[in-house]
Amino acid sequence: MNRPPPTIAIAASCGAIPILIAVAVLLPFLGKPFTIDDVTFLLQAKHVLIDPLHPTAFDMVFHGERIRLSRDLATGPIMAYLLVPAINSDRAEYIAHGIQLGCLALTAVAPASRALRLQLDRAQAAVAAFLVVSSPAVLAMGSTAMPDVPTLAFATCGIERFLAWHRSRRSRAGVVAALFLALAILSRSHALAVIPIAGLLAFVIDGPAQDRAGRAHLQGLLPLFCSVIIVTLVMFVTRDPESGTSVAGATLSRMSSAAVMVNLPAFAIHWVVAFPLAVLWPAVRGRKFLMIRRTYASLGFAFVLAVTGGFFGFGLAWGVILLFLLTLGIDVLIDIGIDALSRNDKLQLVLLLWLLTPALAAVYVQLPAKLLLPAAPAMAMLVARKANWKDAGGPRVPLVVAAVISLTLSVLMLRADRALAEIGRLGGAVVAEHARVGENVWTDGAWGFQWYAMEAGAEPLARTGPFPMEGDVIVSSLQGYLISRLYPSATLLSRAVFNRPGGRIHGEGAGFYSNIRGPLPWTWGVDELGRVEAWRIGPKS
Repeated sequence: MNRPPPTIAIAASCGAIPILIAVAVLLPFLGKPFTIDDVTFLLQAKHVLIDPLHPTAFDMVFHGERIRLSRDLATGPIMAYLLVPAINSDRAEYIAHGIQLGCLALTAVAPASRALRLQLDRAQAAVAAFLVVSSPAVLAMGSTAMPDVPTLAFATCGIERFLAWHRSRRSRAGVVAALFLALAILSRSHALAVIPIAGLLAFVIDGPAQDRAGRAHLQGLLPLFCSVIIVTLVMFVTRDPESGTSVAGATLSRMSSAAVMVNLPAFAIHWVVAFPLAVLWPAVRGRKFLMIRRTYASLGFAFVLAVTGGFFGFGLAWGVILLFLLTLGIDVLIDIGIDALSRNDKLQLVLLLWLLTPALAAVYVQLPAKLLLPAAPAMAMLVARKANWKDAGGPRVPLVVAAVISLTLSVLMLRADRALAEIGRLGGAVVAEHARVGENVWTDGAWGFQWYAMEAGAEPLARTGPFPMEGDVIVSSLQGYLISRLYPSATLLSRAVFNRPGGRIHGEGAGFYSNIRGPLPWTWGVDELGRVEAWRIGPKS
């Protein structure tokens, strides 16, 4: 049954509750210190004020190594521009996180509108919007200064506008679609995969228009071609004039076939632990999900991936848990495909392809949960369209259970991230204390600590120099290791150790920002979380 095109008011009403939930969860964390990779995008934004057209044309210290950012950053320039309002503000965290919250609001409304265009009813559209926004990976990234939530927002808006264009041929919808899709790709390079997905969605829903064929049908894909042209032009204009490197070149240089066997199992596990797909898909499928032969096949495939991915290196108990999660993730993905093929459900097949697109990033050096965000709407629509949520007998209890689990995990992740990030801000305060009395201060460390230390006046210490002079102070914190290697005889001035047990999002089996540390987004940890140390450089021995 064809429904009239959704209005902004209808889409907004479907997204209202998810927006309120996002605000309620993230509001206490608006002032959360900058974390892990935030420093890269903040430094980009600072450079944009000097050189607006070349956001990566500068050198920075990255984990003790001096690099040319344009050669190593496989991400477009959009986040640098978005963060400009936060630069040089004494409330930079609030502004940066407020921008993310605004993108989340777009993310809540756009999936609802797109779901309505894909012939879902209003209840299903509301469920789809809720599942996207309430996913732990989405909410956790909403409190960073990284480009993943903007990528999700731009991609969802771009696809929604493209579907509107494909049906109405209104030029405004086509222009907006091309711009949003280009913004998504220029925020995260792997979002390029949404371009063919948008074309497939339009073809499945509308088909080749009966009154248009051949050349006219190709015109329906014009916004997609235009978005690729825009991306190509922007990459050319913003390439580093010194090295000649563009985002495309940096992306290719970061690919490694050796990473695939670690990243593929992490990809499947992310859909279990960082998004509610594996909780809700079996619930909406009911008894039809129970297929012993398929599950055995999934277990065998999972075991091979677990061994090649080194899961049992975390210990036998952890290995068994990860094997179970991996089996469940693979089982759900296979069942989605089997169900679609058995019913010749072309839309479900396209949504499955969309769900699988982040796996293309398995050739990247790592595949953390944040790279799955552009496919989160596919997860939401697969679940939402599978059940009649208006029916009193519908799977509402599993939805409530999934919501409680998702929101609880989100808060745990946000609290753990804040605890880690706060060490960096405290390290910056130690730098400020020494800088205020006229001392020459250096910083040994990375992540948010590097940003706060540099803002307080410290010079980053790199393995290749320049190096401190006698009497200088080095403040070491998160990811700092050069002080012990280069200056073993330095004098310790102060030390603060943070070793209370608690939640972890990085290390001890948790790898929310980097699956190399582990495939789980959160664990309970007892190891030292970090420390802040100040050292004075003495005479050379």
